[in-house]
Amino acid sequence: MWSPEGVLFVLPALASAAPGLLGVGEPMVLLLTAVASACVALGVAFVLIRWAQESSRGQVGAGADTVPDASNAKPVPVTTCELAATRICCALDAWLEESQDRQDLWISFDQLVRELLTEHLGATRIRCYHVRPGCDTLQAVHATGDGDSAQGPSARDGLLGHVATSGQEFAVNDPGHGPLLDRLAGGTDDDWAWIWPVRAQHMTIGVLAVGKLDDPSVLTSGLRSVIKQLVSVAWQHVVCLEQLRVATRTDPASGVLTRNDFLALAGHALADSYRANEPVVVAVLVLEGMRRLDDAGRWQQRDTLIEQLAQLLSHRVRSDDLVGRFSDDRFVVLLRRLDSGLGRLIAEKTLAAAQDLLRQFEASSHTIRLRFGLAGSGFSQPPLERLLAAAFDSAQRARERGVPVESDLESQAVEARTR
Repeated sequence: MWSPEGVLFVLPALASAAPGLLGVGEPMVLLLTAVASACVALGVAFVLIRWAQESSRGQVGAGADTVPDASNAKPVPVTTCELAATRICCALDAWLEESQDRQDLWISFDQLVRELLTEHLGATRIRCYHVRPGCDTLQAVHATGDGDSAQGPSARDGLLGHVATSGQEFAVNDPGHGPLLDRLAGGTDDDWAWIWPVRAQHMTIGVLAVGKLDDPSVLTSGLRSVIKQLVSVAWQHVVCLEQLRVATRTDPASGVLTRNDFLALAGHALADSYRANEPVVVAVLVLEGMRRLDDAGRWQQRDTLIEQLAQLLSHRVRSDDLVGRFSDDRFVVLLRRLDSGLGRLIAEKTLAAAQDLLRQFEASSHTIRLRFGLAGSGFSQPPLERLLAAAFDSAQRARERGVPVESDLESQAVEARTR
């Protein structure tokens, strides 16, 4: 009979083999890889939970050996370790159950880690950091913007940098590290009691640091090992959830948001902008003549063009703007904190860059035309549906007039002149 954890450890192998067997594309490979990683994390969690439960039952059955001495408030270390493992597993299980659909997963996870380390170690000044590839600074996991990453501590210098780059744990009461590491620890402005890395695929992806312990003697090697493994499993589970979200809400051909996810996220973004009395612009990029590539059997060229145009749009907007693909030949962009005039200038510059990209597809450059239709919120706060309808209407007017860019302001001016 297969055990649940045994099945979960087999699933990654099946998920890894599925792309070749089924002939699926790269987006599905990403999805299957994320599923495989989640299975590994869950499998490890099952094993650790079962180990903790069986150890706990064994200690209870042992009788008086597990009962703390009444004259000494501290239980024996092995019991402390097993009790901590059981309680941490229960806390992680409860958190995972209630956090599946949270949008602020990392903020919630950061709070969970702080609570667990405070409860089981008496720890204070707890920090959780992401280690990003190619970034020389650590980013706090609760940070929500790109600007926060530049304000974090160095990922290459000091004690935090040593743990991040070497992948080696540091504990202040561990006699295993040498005098050089002690000198490094003493040469920093921040005193750290314990720092350990979160590792995945032989790389450091996170760093957790504890600044102070009420009683440093509780930090035994056994308890450190339990906490490190359980928290690392939960960390990687959050990573897998984020990967799954990206894979499921991304258009496979272009890599930008699908229509449904764009509408959901744009609704929230628009509400935030209106609360702050900020203007927004909705821009629709239309690719005219795409069907000619299909009719000519040039599907690979067509797919490459779609992907590169989507990347161009994504790179030219800010981090809190949104890009989505609404149909085979239409992209929609939500530009925040922009009036209609600036929105038009950005659309014109983006269109010029897109035209340069289109010229690289020599044959298709004579058959495909690009046009932008724009709609701005102005002083009113129209709903998203009205802005989208106005932007699509502007794109249609641009086609009728034979111009590359048309905004709702120009449409209103034309209508006023024809009255």
